[in-house]
Amino acid sequence: MRKIKKISIITLTYKNWRLLDRAIDSVKLQIIENKYEVEYFIVDDGTEDFDQTQVQNKLINFPYKNNIFANHKNSGTVKSFNNAILRTSGELIIPLSADDEFYDENVVSDIITKFENTNNLIITGIRIPITLDKELEGLPLIRHRHLFSDREALLNRIALKGNIISGSSTYYHREIFKRIGLFDENYRLLEDFPFYIKALKNDIDIGLFERKTIRYGMEGTSSNGVINLMLDNDFIKLYRSILESDILGFFGKCYVYIRVCKRKLRSLGLFTNS
Repeated sequence: MRKIKKISIITLTYKNWRLLDRAIDSVKLQIIENKYEVEYFIVDDGTEDFDQTQVQNKLINFPYKNNIFANHKNSGTVKSFNNAILRTSGELIIPLSADDEFYDENVVSDIITKFENTNNLIITGIRIPITLDKELEGLPLIRHRHLFSDREALLNRIALKGNIISGSSTYYHREIFKRIGLFDENYRLLEDFPFYIKALKNDIDIGLFERKTIRYGMEGTSSNGVINLMLDNDFIKLYRSILESDILGFFGKCYVYIRVCKRKLRSLGLFTNS
């Protein structure tokens, strides 16, 4: 049985720091045995009007050690997450988006137990989208969950047809970063998808925790043209790396090549579907 002593929960913000109440309250309500040390890090990625004092006031009477960091300029999700990981010291890294919340008060405790009872270095839980107070079908979808018992099948599925693993409900043992490095900073916003490809290619399983871990609010989400362009550029880089690898056969690479073309056209405003 693997022993866990310390847990690091990380919330990244960029222009959404005013939504932090949900995440902070969710962490505050977690029931975690006293034998575990917990630290909570909030890292803002260069939001011009980020008010650190106001955020600190939200953490008054907070039950766990906490720190707030504000990047001097926007560096992108990938670099900001990497820097946060380097600042923390827990064996487990548990991300929590500012506008998400843990599904219930026992989520973190159950994640700890899952890591202690398996050899997994990466574990993904079930993300529950919420709209109009109604739960939608959990992600990964039920029809995809069998793939997590077959590393090669999972790698081929996400390389060919896209990611089915939600970064908002995926958790890491620090050892994974010692083995294969941190998230790839050649990407600006896309930290999870390239990392999962890299892990699977390095014969590292991604364990499925069939437990609802995150309530993911769907209301109020909007697209931003600049962010969409950055994501398109990140996806094009990723697809190119897949094309240059030996993950897929000829016909699979043809399929991915078409996706690259569509992304390029969309970035030019000539194609509207992803």
